[in-house]
Amino acid sequence: MNHYHKVKIVVTCLALLSTDSALASEAGPNALAFMQANQLQQVKQLLEQGKATVPTQAAYKRLIASADSALKQPSLSVMDKGMTPPSGSKHDYLSLSAYWWADPSKADGLPWVRRDGHVNPASKNNQSDGVRLATFTARVQDLTLAWYFSGQQRYADKAANLLRAWFIVPSTRMNPNLNYAQGVPGITSGRHDGVLDGRYFSTRIVDSLLMLRGNAAWSAHDDDAMHRWMQQYLQWLQTSPLAIKESKAQNNHGNWYATQVAGIAWYLDEPDLIKKMVALTENKLETQLKPDGTQPLELARTRSFHYSYFNLQAISLLATVAKENGQDLWNYHTANGGGVLKSLDFMAQYVNGSKPWPYKSLDQIGVRVVPLLSWADNGTGQNRYQQQIRSANYLFTDRLANDGKAGNKETQPKAHKDATRGATIEAQRETWLTSLPLWAE
Repeated sequence: MNHYHKVKIVVTCLALLSTDSALASEAGPNALAFMQANQLQQVKQLLEQGKATVPTQAAYKRLIASADSALKQPSLSVMDKGMTPPSGSKHDYLSLSAYWWADPSKADGLPWVRRDGHVNPASKNNQSDGVRLATFTARVQDLTLAWYFSGQQRYADKAANLLRAWFIVPSTRMNPNLNYAQGVPGITSGRHDGVLDGRYFSTRIVDSLLMLRGNAAWSAHDDDAMHRWMQQYLQWLQTSPLAIKESKAQNNHGNWYATQVAGIAWYLDEPDLIKKMVALTENKLETQLKPDGTQPLELARTRSFHYSYFNLQAISLLATVAKENGQDLWNYHTANGGGVLKSLDFMAQYVNGSKPWPYKSLDQIGVRVVPLLSWADNGTGQNRYQQQIRSANYLFTDRLANDGKAGNKETQPKAHKDATRGATIEAQRETWLTSLPLWAE
């Protein structure tokens, strides 16, 4: 029995809201790519029995609130943007690079200039697709999880409608490429860095598709159409000059490329490709991870804390799907003594905000790291990070560099507060709802 059919057996059980041993069938308890079906099942049982922990209950309430809000929103598609890509077709995805701004010394502002860490609001509006893609994928994930935990079919119905509008319906579907992602006016219409935008197709959409498979809202025809879209997109990721250049990036971009490809490869049942992505990442860890746990390429950024976390997030997600593929990235050691766990050890010191980050950084949202610690404990079968996970604070707090004056005046402080709140909600959900700390199981 191949992986595709094994997954279908397990996720059909999910679709029927089974809470018995069916998830531990021939396909094993973990048929999803980044989440674990056995943990989802356990959390669901705890919620139904009224035995869930306080943070799990809080995360569930926020999930349902988000899903209820999503029910009221229209479907999103790449056709909604105001700008038209150079191809002349709005079916092609288009986004603008966040850290590039109009040059104030030029009458037309061209070419734009880089201000690392300072987000240009022009990259975050409805004229392009960047925010729309993030919103769409988050809504699909919210709705799918809300359906699974609550059993209310309306959530699955809405998730399926959103997926069809973005990927399948001819009048609104996105072409499977990122040729015009993270463009910079006056310089280029698309950059290899823009491949990063597509990470959500893997980390949010893949598991949602696997969970919905077998649900009445998601037909075999839908599943086949989605399968074809992913195949075409994966081909673009493997053959486009932009994507190939991104695959060679030595910092977090290269790792996110590998994680994105690995997740889609899991969905398409290509285990050998996952192995290649793990090997690609292992080679880069030789220069990325130092024996003391620091990540010099990420520390060089103006948002050094964020990118140190962001790189480890990509590695941790890859380690999760790699484990399901029979590979152990969690315990990988570089020739110079670095490793994933050592770098997580370093970041774990700054989880609860009591210890200041010793490097220059525009922001420090320590709670972001917590899910990574829980995934690592689950992936290694250890309670290595129990203390740090227990100390996490899910109130919307943050430590800013420079006495809270960091960041650009155009977007601070509301945008930063919104980001902090969103990151905190996400951390609580990923630690206590879509997974559980090992000692809490």
